[in-house]
Amino acid sequence: MVHKTSQVRGFHIHASDGVIGHVDDFLIDEAGWVLRYLVVDTSNWIGGRTVLISAAAIERVDPVKQEIYVALTREAVKGGPSIEAAEIPLVETLPTVWIM
Repeated sequence: MVHKTSQVRGFHIHASDGVIGHVDDFLIDEAGWVLRYLVVDTSNWIGGRTVLISAAAIERVDPVKQEIYVALTREAVKGGPSIEAAEIPLVETLPTVWIM
């Protein structure tokens, strides 16, 4: 099944031992145009750290409950890479400027 990223943004992420945050964004590999990472906001858990969770860790998606279950423990997520570790082009990290 496929899901629209606009609908999945905000889904709650469940590790094997509890809730860890919600989907804030997605990182796509430009070589194959596949989802590489979920960008997860953990502000309600570990003080606002934004972490990356590999798409390979996704076990299932529940679109009705708006939840994603991953095959990781909370400790593994806590010790995993942050968004700062990702190689994101500078232009994509700059705030959007609206000129009217």
